[in-house]
Amino acid sequence: MSGQRVLAITIRIVRQIRRDRRTLALIFLAPVVILSLLGYVYRGSSHTVALAVSAPADPFAEAMIDTLSSLSVQVERLPSDEALARVRSGDVAGALVVEPTGTAITLQLYLDGSQPGRVRQVIAIVNEAIMRAATERLPPGLALPQPQIAYVAGSLQFDELDTFAPVFIGFFAFFFVFLLTSVSFLRERLQGSIERLIVSPLGRAEIVLGYMLGFAFYALIQSIVMVLFTVYVLRIHTVGALWLIIVLTVILTIGAVNLGIFLSTFARTELQVVQFIPLVITLQGLLSGIIWPVETLPRPLQWIAHVLPLTWANDALRAVMLRGHGLSDLVPHVLVLVAFATLMLLLAMTTLRREVA
Repeated sequence: MSGQRVLAITIRIVRQIRRDRRTLALIFLAPVVILSLLGYVYRGSSHTVALAVSAPADPFAEAMIDTLSSLSVQVERLPSDEALARVRSGDVAGALVVEPTGTAITLQLYLDGSQPGRVRQVIAIVNEAIMRAATERLPPGLALPQPQIAYVAGSLQFDELDTFAPVFIGFFAFFFVFLLTSVSFLRERLQGSIERLIVSPLGRAEIVLGYMLGFAFYALIQSIVMVLFTVYVLRIHTVGALWLIIVLTVILTIGAVNLGIFLSTFARTELQVVQFIPLVITLQGLLSGIIWPVETLPRPLQWIAHVLPLTWANDALRAVMLRGHGLSDLVPHVLVLVAFATLMLLLAMTTLRREVA
């Protein structure tokens, strides 16, 4: 073995990477940006719990509301029917209905059982608020009230996997389809297939649509396999329509196909395709509600999150699988996902036209 020859290879690799600015950015800049984003999310996120409360002007109820506020709970005073509607829509973690009578105080706690971790947190906070309020304002002779728990969405059968399954379906479908499409379309370009099609009677729109439908065919199969495996093999509890879960996943993956075609036109090697992952996948994984709820993120990151297609897909899949929402409840989500897929398709046509002009 010659150390001089090994050193020569090492120097060649170092010089080669030094001339590739994208690779240098991936090595040095991407980790700094991602770590900075994580730090901003952790330090700037709000961990308050939103709770709707329906209660009369009663001393004990007022003391309990004041205690909830002191425990960093965002309290919304609403009539009982509006409070329940807020829980069903997922806007608040629970609804507390206080009904004092002459001999007792009845507490009914309605919860969104689709989030087991949040359920445990709300129950603990409400019990602590009851204990504190009881020491201050509970009338003599009345027993300490215990909340009666009912689930507006989900149930005790839901566990952490049931909660994360919808976002995992969306994330992995988006990730694998984007990677498959971008790498495959790049290979088509490098092998000269695109150039041969361009000199044929086919138009550029026809070329992009043909590739999109070809990749979308396998994206459709992948979506069906993922959803059926999740529901029937992993036995994830879902209360919504199975066909709607598949439709939402397919629309998301078609957007990922078009995004992969669009971004692959800016790459010259497969390594450069991989360099898009921190920008496209990591950003959406951090901000689309998979790890932290979007509403707890710092305000600037919430604006970014609401632009990301995966945010809308995750919210829609959760609404179907965990709350049983139908298509009429998800019209804005479907429109956003379709608009994203259409925009990426138009951009892919535009970039292909410029590349071969």
